[in-house]
Amino acid sequence: MGRLTFVFNQGKLKEKNMTEEDLLKPMRDFAKENGIKEVSFGVFEVDGNNAFALLGGFVADITDEDHTYIEYLDKWELDVGGIVDDCIEDTMDWYREEWIIR
Repeated sequence: MGRLTFVFNQGKLKEKNMTEEDLLKPMRDFAKENGIKEVSFGVFEVDGNNAFALLGGFVADITDEDHTYIEYLDKWELDVGGIVDDCIEDTMDWYREEWIIR
């Protein structure tokens, strides 16, 4: 099973006049198209061998499309079979490697 968990920074959201709903909409749309369930607010789960590819693919796509996305998150974790990845840290590493940020 795979789980992708979003925990938002309320101060950043308020500062930029954004809502959790705004930022969860792309994931909810993606989930609906791919048989992923939102089991509690901001927590998405999917079973099967392609759990990592599906959930990790969303992380890669959204952070490639919107480089500011991670600024609104306090915690963003991908857990597949008990192996937990910090999506914020992984994204920041990728941004540094690609010179998106310095």
